[in-house]
Amino acid sequence: MIRAEKILLTALAAWLPLPAAFAAWAPSPAEMAALPPYCAARFNEGSPAFRSWRTSMGSDFVHLHHYCAGINFLNRGRGSFGAGRKDTLGAAVREFDYVLGNVSSGFYLRSEILMNRGVALTLLKRDGEAIGNLLEAIQLDPRQPRAYSALADLHVRQKNPGKALEAVSEGLRHNPDTKSLQRRYTELGGKLPYPAPIAAAPSPAGPSEEAADAVDAAPPAPDAAAAAAPADEAPAPAKIGSPTNPYCRFCPD
Repeated sequence: MIRAEKILLTALAAWLPLPAAFAAWAPSPAEMAALPPYCAARFNEGSPAFRSWRTSMGSDFVHLHHYCAGINFLNRGRGSFGAGRKDTLGAAVREFDYVLGNVSSGFYLRSEILMNRGVALTLLKRDGEAIGNLLEAIQLDPRQPRAYSALADLHVRQKNPGKALEAVSEGLRHNPDTKSLQRRYTELGGKLPYPAPIAAAPSPAGPSEEAADAVDAAPPAPDAAAAAAPADEAPAPAKIGSPTNPYCRFCPD
């Protein structure tokens, strides 16, 4: 009898209303277009693109739909100012947590995931956690301009422009040609010339480039710099962010 009651309660719970962020988690076509190319492949299991990316990324690819969902929730939360915004951003953090807890420690997107988690926490005004994530992202990969920008914005919000300028200056030492950091440096009162660059450290290893040619019909899998590094970095071909939304990886200008 007790077991039957548990089954009934479970069935009834499935019909209870869910928060909007969870009930409509799947990306719309427009939202999917704003996500990294591996997201469409991950949501199309069995396609040539899916097989190509899985070969390229290895076993960590199986978890990547959670990262894609997290980015989508973050994009939604950033553009929302209604009552559900907090739930949407919280959903993004949980998706990022899942990926960080399940991918390998050397996964080449780990720094980027930590950065996006830090951005979501910043929007939730959980500043201490956000700073921790952003600093960890920078430690893993100093060539993450958006992490420095997010850290600077957080310090400005805390009315600490000196710390903000320090963050941007450090970012320019590792990313000397990044236009967004140069602009932020000037806005924060930095004096020319820009901080002297330091020798670049090796970026985290990305997926194998050989998988890009494995299936002709599949889009090529980028290397780590193309997939994980922001685009206003000189070496990266794709432009990332815009003056009005510096954190959105795949938004148009």
